[in-house]
Amino acid sequence: MQVGPLTFVKVDPGTTYVGDDRGGWIHASQRPRHEVRVPEFFVLKTPLSAADVTQLSNQDGPATQAPHEGVDAALLQQTCAALRAHVPDHLEVRPPSLAEWKRAREAGALNPLPGVLEILADAPFSNHRGAPMDGRPRERSAHGPLMDQLACIEVHPHKTTATATSSVPMDRRLPGTVLRLVLSPVREGPPRTVPQQADRSANLRVEVMCTLLIGVVPSFLIPVLRGFGGYALEGWANLLFGGLVAGFVTGAIWRPRRPTVTWEDGAVYEEDEERKVSQ
Repeated sequence: MQVGPLTFVKVDPGTTYVGDDRGGWIHASQRPRHEVRVPEFFVLKTPLSAADVTQLSNQDGPATQAPHEGVDAALLQQTCAALRAHVPDHLEVRPPSLAEWKRAREAGALNPLPGVLEILADAPFSNHRGAPMDGRPRERSAHGPLMDQLACIEVHPHKTTATATSSVPMDRRLPGTVLRLVLSPVREGPPRTVPQQADRSANLRVEVMCTLLIGVVPSFLIPVLRGFGGYALEGWANLLFGGLVAGFVTGAIWRPRRPTVTWEDGAVYEEDEERKVSQ
């Protein structure tokens, strides 16, 4: 689809999975892994170039095809407003949501640039609890220290398949930040979202079992197998403490994979608030 000077690539509707199901604590900020059903939308193959920004803003500036670096709220609003008049009413112009970015990459419709931070339309997040499951962006809070920030995708400088999510302030232009736009259907009605609460009782049972099997049991079993069965009785307090510490520390790296939140598990109305899926 040609919109002004920009060419957007169509991305067919489909399902993508956002997040990580690994159980270690170091992966907590990327849980839970959840299903997202993304409708058809259009995306720029590459981020806006310096020439694109110059043309859309009607200002003097560089006319190179190199990516334009440095994005703030004013530039984002100005760029989207310049395209709005050329876009059908049922589509909105904005940066992609995390789910749309992943879906477009899986479909081969975008080329990640190494070492950049791509602005997303999502509000910053500490995990995926409450994330929409229809591809729309996460809404920003009206108050708080992150109210002037947006989430972003950080692309590895050498391996573009490796990415991470973080946030970037929108009140100033930072080097390395780039802007890619999508034309996405306007969503109506309340979104289906990832349940806000994890199943804490299930998580506790898994943690107790792993600590017991990985830490406590081997702590007592090793001296017995080495012929020091008496110490297993006399030094039980030390062995118990050591086993608990070992089991606790391993939780940072490994725990069983957590369940993926499917579309049917998503919460929409108040009657769904009691649904729980282990984080």
